[in-house]
Amino acid sequence: MERISQQTIDDIINATDIVDVIGEYVNLEPAGKSFKGLCPFHNEKTPSFFVNKEKHIFNCFGCGEKGNAASFLMKYRNLSYVDALKTLADRYNVPLEIEVKSTVNDKTNRLYEINETASEYYNLALTHLESGKPVLDYLRNRGLDIHTLQYFEIGFSPNEMDVLYKNLKTKYQELDLLELGLIKKNAEGNYYDLFRNRIIFPIRNANGKIVGFSGRLYQNIENEPKYVNSPFTSIFTKGEILYNLDRAQPAIKQMKRVVLYEGFMDVIASVRAGIKEAIASMGTALTIEQARLIKRFTENVIVCYDGDSAGFEAMQKAIKILEKEDLIVNLIILPENLDPDEYIKKYSGEQYRLYIEQNLIDPFEFRYQYLKKHADLKKTGGIERFKLAVFELLSNTSATVTELYLRKLSQDTLVDFLTIRTDFRDNQLSKAIQKTHSETKKRVTEIAIPHKYYKAEINLLHYYLESHEFRTTIQAELAGIFCYDKLNANILLNIDDLLEVNPDNSNLKDELINRYKGEEQLRVKKVLLHEGEFSNKELEDCINQMKERMLESEIKKLNDELGTLDKNMESVKYNELTNKKLSLHKRKENLWTKTKSLKK
Repeated sequence: MERISQQTIDDIINATDIVDVIGEYVNLEPAGKSFKGLCPFHNEKTPSFFVNKEKHIFNCFGCGEKGNAASFLMKYRNLSYVDALKTLADRYNVPLEIEVKSTVNDKTNRLYEINETASEYYNLALTHLESGKPVLDYLRNRGLDIHTLQYFEIGFSPNEMDVLYKNLKTKYQELDLLELGLIKKNAEGNYYDLFRNRIIFPIRNANGKIVGFSGRLYQNIENEPKYVNSPFTSIFTKGEILYNLDRAQPAIKQMKRVVLYEGFMDVIASVRAGIKEAIASMGTALTIEQARLIKRFTENVIVCYDGDSAGFEAMQKAIKILEKEDLIVNLIILPENLDPDEYIKKYSGEQYRLYIEQNLIDPFEFRYQYLKKHADLKKTGGIERFKLAVFELLSNTSATVTELYLRKLSQDTLVDFLTIRTDFRDNQLSKAIQKTHSETKKRVTEIAIPHKYYKAEINLLHYYLESHEFRTTIQAELAGIFCYDKLNANILLNIDDLLEVNPDNSNLKDELINRYKGEEQLRVKKVLLHEGEFSNKELEDCINQMKERMLESEIKKLNDELGTLDKNMESVKYNELTNKKLSLHKRKENLWTKTKSLKK
């Protein structure tokens, strides 16, 4: 463990120009004896962040953050206190004496140190070696100035077999270099570099330690992969790291969100455009571990992958993972199949920022767009498949959402809205019938549903017929078709059809009955026969009973699924379903208690 004496700390702080240090990250203006600016640690429009050069301190009167130059770097760059002091000591040429005590983390710290040294060499090769000039020109043509290259510590690995090995072997052991994957060993026993003739991106963990590298080709070379990454090591697991998360943390805290990309260049372009809360999953599918890492810093995620088909597929998968971790997800679909880097080059960083703020869509809209993108709307079969996929998407949604997307579906397919709506009603009725058939394995009758739930269905139909106010309450609490009985479900659909044509229908019940003939009409009259007064208390009781019925159905499905699992061999899935089941039982118990209290 490294330790710096208090005298050395004082020397470093006294030698540091705190205005100069913080001024690199915050736009400071003179304010009397101090300097002021917008606080980088919280979102504000009026400056409350003050820096005092004489006292070597900063203080935000908005969020309460305060300290010296070292504590600022700790928080802003996510450095340890020792690393922050080292950075300042090196910058202001203060002699640094460090006491080192042996710990179990010695090896890990040594591996971090080797990576830092390797990164320094790659940086030097890009900017100071003759072989780095073509790469530097290439990066400048891509729009990366020297400030951006230094900020992201981008480097270059020369096209030589063992140049990095030769630079590191005098200070570090081959075993450590092999473990980090910086070098390899051939059959003849000779060492050679993993990265050769590639642009190098250092990969830091959330604490700011370099854990690995990614090398990118800058020329098209046949049979060579575009990216080569450090292998899995004791300090690097690619699926558990998010690129730029270490530097993005102040912006994440300020903006209360992250913008998630696929690759390095998208993050770099976005940061240059002013979106500093940008992070990337580095070209691989998002993992549960990465989603959980995001959740440590914010609950809000904007996913912005490439606008092509592969980007759509990746976003579809990312949504499921992020939502599983209870993160709030919004998405950006860029036009013209552009990726973020291409969009910024074509339209400017300012336009890109505006596009993100003005074009966020929720996962529901994304799924609709996803289905539409993969549909052939020039063919009848393609329209039919798209329509059925959207109907499935609209299952268990509110009446408002259903109305909006049925109209959108009508516009996109050029099919009359009333036709689309009729098809949807028929589809929902068919699904309701299939659902009850699969549950009961026989024709659904009134007897197939427990009496109290059947009675609740009948009462809810009465309330649904009675007034717009009651209908609004029921639709808000019970999405979709809430009836399990086939006849009741059919009655509900016909009520909605009649109300669609004439929302203020005063002869609603008579017109409804006239839609049926013979014995079926007699049954409908019997269902619609209502005795007694309407009350909000009874309505709430019926709604709660239907919710209880739905929970019972979900619990039954979980029991069926649990019955197919091996408790020992599939313990993770088994425990997950068991916890879901316990949660549903708890909700059912709460509903039962609430229903019981209504009857007192």
